[in-house]
Amino acid sequence: MPDSQIKSVDIQIAPEDLKTLKSSNYKLCFAKKVNDSYNVVWQSSSAYLSDNTFSWQPLYQIFGSNTFQGNVTVHAATNQVAIGLGDEITLDKDGLLGNASSGGPATSITLNNDYGPIHPGLSAYSTDINGRGTTTPIYVAEAPIVSGKDVLTPVEAVQVWFEQDVVTSTMFSTARSNAVEIDLTEVNSATRLYSGGQWSKPKNVALFADPATVLTIIAALTAAVVIQDLASKIASKLTGVYKDVKVEVTSMGGSTVKIEYREQPGLGGAQLAQTQALLVNPTAVDQLTGFAVEAFAQLGKGYVTLNATTR
Repeated sequence: MPDSQIKSVDIQIAPEDLKTLKSSNYKLCFAKKVNDSYNVVWQSSSAYLSDNTFSWQPLYQIFGSNTFQGNVTVHAATNQVAIGLGDEITLDKDGLLGNASSGGPATSITLNNDYGPIHPGLSAYSTDINGRGTTTPIYVAEAPIVSGKDVLTPVEAVQVWFEQDVVTSTMFSTARSNAVEIDLTEVNSATRLYSGGQWSKPKNVALFADPATVLTIIAALTAAVVIQDLASKIASKLTGVYKDVKVEVTSMGGSTVKIEYREQPGLGGAQLAQTQALLVNPTAVDQLTGFAVEAFAQLGKGYVTLNATTR
């Protein structure tokens, strides 16, 4: 499947908001627009962190349900069949969905209903904020359709919000409180920040490098060094377990340099949590300090004083 068909949203949460949401047992929820409406919780998770990535592809399944009821999880009453945009399918008089075939609008899914009153539904594939791929419901028609044709049009837009006591596949018919809509019809990715209880577009995708995850080394060298050369020598050592660590080197005047280690920008989920924990681990602090000393030696410089701190 072409990369252009992969869509993703990055949800960043400010530290104080994260604490508030977690302490009150709020879940991070996503819904996908179909036929200009949102009415099913596509994914709901309590395992969110400061930076969370949710992605999806246009892989759909169609089904029929006997009911639509708010605050109840979706129940597929018919068989479920894989279907793509630009396809059509028939629900026969016995309530069985046949095989999908080409037909109908190119951006929609067409159901030919020979059964009678039914609530058409769609499921879609997504990769959740913990990297797990699943197919779960995104839509159920609120009113049943009778015999005839119905057209379902998924839209590349998602709604994101926080809510207590809600699970994946829950139907809803009322507006979600303090939700943000993210339109990806013209782009493949977007980032939103939740800070102070409000949604916004962040100016910097790396806003939440927790200060406690930064290791700083101040070293007075025996002679001046080219900052770019030192940074390059240290960076070449950041492999394996340290691949998600970034180094920055600046001059403090004369032969004194400041070396800062922090997580690479754009990390999310487990990667971010693991890197943050690594940067305050005493063994890792010793190893990263050792990388700096090795780089000094490679450049033919010693050090007079060296002070390493985490903050």
